[in-house]
Amino acid sequence: LRNFGSQDLQTSGIRSSFILDTRKSPIKEAKKKELRQTELKELLKDHPPSVQLQLVEAYRKGFQSSTESDKKSRMFETLTNNFGKILLFLITQHYLGAFPKMLDPSVASFAENADVTFGDVQGCDEVKKELQDVVEFLRNPEKFNRIGAKLPKGVLLVGPPGVGKTLLAKAVSGEAQVPFLYVSGSSFEEVFVGMGASRVRQLFSAAKQHAPCLIFIDEIDSVGRNRTSSPHHPYANQTINQLLAEMDGFQSTEGIIVLGATNQAEDLDKALLRPGRFDVQIHVSPPTYEVSFELKLVFSEYQKLAHGTVGYTGADIQNLVNQAAITAGLRNDSVVGMHHLWEARDKLLMGPPLDEQTNRVSAYHEAGHALMALLTPESTPLHKVTIIPRGDAGGHTSFLQDKDLSFYTRAQLLAQLDVLMAGRVGEELAFGTDRVTTGAGDDFRKATALAQSMVVRFGLSSKLGPRVVTDLQNNHLSQSTRDMIDKEVDQLLNESLARTRSVLTNHSKQHKTLAEALLHFETLTKDEVNAVLAGKMKPPKFPPSPPSPTPSVPTLPTVNG
Repeated sequence: LRNFGSQDLQTSGIRSSFILDTRKSPIKEAKKKELRQTELKELLKDHPPSVQLQLVEAYRKGFQSSTESDKKSRMFETLTNNFGKILLFLITQHYLGAFPKMLDPSVASFAENADVTFGDVQGCDEVKKELQDVVEFLRNPEKFNRIGAKLPKGVLLVGPPGVGKTLLAKAVSGEAQVPFLYVSGSSFEEVFVGMGASRVRQLFSAAKQHAPCLIFIDEIDSVGRNRTSSPHHPYANQTINQLLAEMDGFQSTEGIIVLGATNQAEDLDKALLRPGRFDVQIHVSPPTYEVSFELKLVFSEYQKLAHGTVGYTGADIQNLVNQAAITAGLRNDSVVGMHHLWEARDKLLMGPPLDEQTNRVSAYHEAGHALMALLTPESTPLHKVTIIPRGDAGGHTSFLQDKDLSFYTRAQLLAQLDVLMAGRVGEELAFGTDRVTTGAGDDFRKATALAQSMVVRFGLSSKLGPRVVTDLQNNHLSQSTRDMIDKEVDQLLNESLARTRSVLTNHSKQHKTLAEALLHFETLTKDEVNAVLAGKMKPPKFPPSPPSPTPSVPTLPTVNG
């Protein structure tokens, strides 16, 4: 006993004995019992030396296995084995296409019956006519199948954000009364590498179960971009390859139409756009003046507002009306009026108002823009001019388009350049060339961009001719061509500045009259500007300031008493 762990036997407390089992042996009797020191001694007395040695050795092993390090080792081994089993299960389930629902929601959950029709979509008449063919096919595919007609498998809606592409897709589903399966392009890739391809398979599998139906992939450019050969993204092409395979895999007679929406059609992979996949591209444009007018109540003031929102998308107009309603609520007004809508437009266009202050530079700057617009026949009609500072702008001159223009003449573009230059010229006439400010920086940026477009995009340069340069940073351009472009742009800008300076110099009195009126009234409409220039509307003349009193020697107060 002394040779086999007497020191261990002196340790007090309970020790678990992990004794090896031997059939028909006393050791089996003591297996998995809690032994104290005294109990072990009593047990040793009743057995021969050979058994005593086994008992002592088993007790020592039980003591050692109960140490903290061994406990941690057994725990680590258990966790490692369990993690390996879980990982193997996940990998197996993933490649078998039965991924857990918490990681990959069923595609069928995206299905819904759209309650939107074409009557709920204002404008887009040409787009709705083109989509009517898709509606007819979804309503009655047998009619087309009998005569062997093959409708496109996919239709791509292309347009800037907010024009109503998603609303149009829902309207197609609502008109045809078929299930609407919606998925965002960005939701294909989640959690694990390779999820995209699995989700595409599930999407088309669900579509076949709900056929006839409509699949709508929003922001398809996020999943259908040009494939890359980069070794750093070996799985980047799996999703789009699977999408291409699925669109080839179902027949047009199955009654499934795929609608895609994007504002970056140029980034899509060319294989997506070939016949047999997205055969048709439909361009959705922002609403015209007539559509903007339909989106507002028919009053004369609303007609002016419609002119002021030409080019606004449906989302822009919704945001404008909502901002006006917020403004009315903050002022405790019971209804939303025109002044709320105009204020909301100005706020969205120029930012929140700053502290009111009289700024002579801003007055003469904005008076230059406004007067030049009135004196230039081809200019966009003036709407109003204000010197109330908003955001980074000290003032603002706004214009209203008489009609929706898709094309501009060279004279109209030159008029836009002259009006942009008029702010700086107005400052020069009032304060001199050494006292002009940086307020014309944004005007010059817009003027430069317009002049460059005239030269390299619109073919309005006599020297460069009808040549179009899509990328000015293109290294294939010769230096002589670059120099020619720069000279043509500089000539347009300098000639515009000279014309503007000549016109405003000849009308300097009118310029000063308008600027002084702005200092008093702060905001003038076009009719009010004309009234000021005609002398029918004048700011009140304030009396001259009284002369400063002559200082005198103060006298001491008289103390009564």
